[in-house]
Amino acid sequence: MSRRRQKPPLRSQKPAASTDVDSLRQSLEAMEATLRRIEAEGADAYMKRRMAEMDEARLVARGQALEAAAARAKAEAERRALSDLIDKAPGVAGWLMRRARRRAGL
Repeated sequence: MSRRRQKPPLRSQKPAASTDVDSLRQSLEAMEATLRRIEAEGADAYMKRRMAEMDEARLVARGQALEAAAARAKAEAERRALSDLIDKAPGVAGWLMRRARRRAGL
């Protein structure tokens, strides 16, 4: 066993900038493919299809918003019910729960 310090491992040969260049190159290729598709189909057909995709995405987002609102209302109702139960809890356990709720700022 030698008492010499070991050399640190060499860093990777591929710098971080090359990964950025690769990702930019891929996005450029995707944009060029989109342009070729627009040129082949015509701008009107592309715009109609894109508008249909956006309409579908809007409907999905609206559905998700409605589901989130329903879930929020349900959670709020459950919170109110639990709060009422804590308010009505008898004895030392009820007192401790009310005190803990007050200290938590709820």
